[in-house]
Amino acid sequence: MRFIVSPSTDVYYNLAAESHFLHHTSENIFLFWRSEKAVVCGKHQNLCAEINYAACRHLGIKAARRVSGGGTVYHDLGNLNFAFIQDLGTTLDKAVNYKRFLEPIRQALSTIGIESTYSERDDLLHNGLKFSGNAQHIFQQQKRVLHHGTLLIDANIHHLGQALKTDGQYQDKAVKSNRSAVTNLAEHLPQLAQMDHTIQALSQAIAPLLNATASLITAEENHAIIALRNDKFCTDEWILGYSPNYTHQRDFIINNRTYHLQMEVTKGIITQFAIRDEAQQNPWQEACLHVINQPMAHHTFEKAFENTSLASPHNHLHFF
Repeated sequence: MRFIVSPSTDVYYNLAAESHFLHHTSENIFLFWRSEKAVVCGKHQNLCAEINYAACRHLGIKAARRVSGGGTVYHDLGNLNFAFIQDLGTTLDKAVNYKRFLEPIRQALSTIGIESTYSERDDLLHNGLKFSGNAQHIFQQQKRVLHHGTLLIDANIHHLGQALKTDGQYQDKAVKSNRSAVTNLAEHLPQLAQMDHTIQALSQAIAPLLNATASLITAEENHAIIALRNDKFCTDEWILGYSPNYTHQRDFIINNRTYHLQMEVTKGIITQFAIRDEAQQNPWQEACLHVINQPMAHHTFEKAFENTSLASPHNHLHFF
């Protein structure tokens, strides 16, 4: 097994790396990676219903989508992500087996002073609080699995709470996140906040458990990962447009007047969009019409409303 510590802290690069190693290699790989501030939703989730997009933009938190299912998670440099990418053998029977991958993680954590237990959903808990969420994706054609998870070590819990607090009402059939009380491991063992030392210690502990050999991403792999990052993982079409069909409503106040927003999105395209006041008047009707049949993306709204009063920075208005 190859053991890779990613050289990048770009969330889109690392998600692309996981996907590349799953779909375009035949090797078994274990990967450690970190990213700058980001929220990563599951493949089948409605991103806008899971995060506070406006708060994320204000805080410099990037929005991303991964290839596996499950719920939305927060990342920053105080969070360590791990991924197993490997063959399943000749059968897909019992392919989804979280404990198979989490047991070596638990053993490695134990060597640095952190004892953990499983939750009913196979999250990892310390003193009854969640510090690791996990997800899996099966590449059925090649009988390969991606199992990945997070380790909250010294993450900004305040930013986590702000990023995952949504505004307005959403109606959809998307997978919803299950919120749990979380904890940073550094709260219980302060020396873990020295992330470089913690990663080194965990690497030394887990490598022999996996019979893994340290490896680097090759120049050829890096080229392919960057291409996948740019073509898919950092695009609005994947991040926002892949969300299941949904309707969204919210109220906002401008100059002491309340307005109601209603929007429908189908296959990533805005099919209905209207803003009305209490008298059912729409002072921005022309701009609203320019949004319809356009892709669900931040630039769609910026372009449509750039010459209206809603473009004023004093309004702090966001449509999702």
